[in-house]
Amino acid sequence: MEKLTQYREAIVGLLKQYVHSQPQNNIEEHLLTDFEHGHFQVLRSGWADKDTFRLGILIHIQLKPTGKVWILANWTEDDIANALVEQGVERNDIVLGFQPEFIRSYSGYAVA
Repeated sequence: MEKLTQYREAIVGLLKQYVHSQPQNNIEEHLLTDFEHGHFQVLRSGWADKDTFRLGILIHIQLKPTGKVWILANWTEDDIANALVEQGVERNDIVLGFQPEFIRSYSGYAVA
């Protein structure tokens, strides 16, 4: 249970870095946390111009009860997996869930 708490804190701490207090170009970032089910997201929403509303997931991470950290979406240029390792998450507990399983074995992280 201690590992889950450590990983949860690492995930939330990392994702907070992607949420700006002031909207940028009328686009806001939101940190969504579902502690019960282990889902953590940074969501962007807002009006790109007067006729175009934008809504999308920037980052989505799931912390499974087994202690595996699944990165399900990363639409940043940053290496989220490596940032989690720097926060104390073990490489063999990180799964690049957005990659097909046959490619994950080459990633240096867990396959599943």
